[in-house]
Amino acid sequence: MRQDFEPFADEVRTGLAEDAAEKASEALMSCFRPLTDFTEEEATWLIPGWLPEGQITLLAADGGIGKTTLWCHLIAALSSGKRCVLDPPDLVRRPMAVSFLTTEDSVRKKLVRKLRLAGANMSNIYTPDFLADKQGLLRQLKFGSPEMAYYIRHTKHALYVFDPVQGFIPPDLNMGSRNAMRDCLAPLISLGEETGASFLIIAHTNKRKGAFGRDRIADSADLWDISRSVMMAGYTEEQGVRYLSNEKNNYSELQETLLFAIDDNGQIAADGTTWKRDREYQQEAQANASAPKREDCKSWIIKYLSEHGGSCPSKEMEDKAKEYGYSFRTLRRAKDELKSEEKIKYFQTGSPQNKTWNVELLQFLGANDYSKTDDLPF
Repeated sequence: MRQDFEPFADEVRTGLAEDAAEKASEALMSCFRPLTDFTEEEATWLIPGWLPEGQITLLAADGGIGKTTLWCHLIAALSSGKRCVLDPPDLVRRPMAVSFLTTEDSVRKKLVRKLRLAGANMSNIYTPDFLADKQGLLRQLKFGSPEMAYYIRHTKHALYVFDPVQGFIPPDLNMGSRNAMRDCLAPLISLGEETGASFLIIAHTNKRKGAFGRDRIADSADLWDISRSVMMAGYTEEQGVRYLSNEKNNYSELQETLLFAIDDNGQIAADGTTWKRDREYQQEAQANASAPKREDCKSWIIKYLSEHGGSCPSKEMEDKAKEYGYSFRTLRRAKDELKSEEKIKYFQTGSPQNKTWNVELLQFLGANDYSKTDDLPF
């Protein structure tokens, strides 16, 4: 009897498969519509000219520039309804709920204090509590995962910050594979359109000589391509002054580059604007960091310390170096090399509330001994 029914069973299976394929085809075709069904909309902004609503924005910089300080400043302003350094002077906004997800900095040991000092409304800022995750659920929060989609759809916050991008890439994805990041981040675009949420992704830049634009993004240039706005930060040649350059903008003209400093409390302080871009700053840095100039600066540092008792406040040396034509970046790299060569060291004087950093020559000969030779005294 069973053999008699086998052809019938095969026919049923084939029919079901054909029905499923037909339904899938119908579902596909229902996704296509004439343009008369689409509403024409103007771009809207979470931060005017810099961070578009419902889209992906990329912030990239070398380590130590202050990426975390920048995004903490931005979400503090959004959460409290205050202006940030990128806002026009007449902007008025309402307080908004935001989320940040980070795999680098400790929330309890660093970020809570940083955000409090930035004036954040702490009740409007949400972040995963890994201490509460007894089942490892938070490890599933990756780009493209159902868990990430559920969190965004459920909360519908104004902004989600991901720092760094590598912490939210599926483990089996090769970031260097062409277009892999596009496919990985594509669900964020749909979620942004659906919920109105905006996304700020934090990435590192590479140190490849002569690279600029999308080629400066570490690991995957596709991050540049899929983002609707790209911001890049770095050091200027002025002591303590950094820049934030709007390198790509799909919905507006490129904004003026912001110059800023980070004060003693670790907060952003605006220091003017310029039309110079990341490429120009990088070219300046490469020119000023040339080996001959850096070696000349190293010799000057040792001579200066020898003539001033073997040590001096770091700030005093920086001011004097500028008078002699050495940029802040050249001086910093020269000091870094001398420190790694164990020829100078840093030490601190004063109280924790009033600290002074000093530079000391490790093998001090004295100005008279130094003047007897043209070579370094080591």
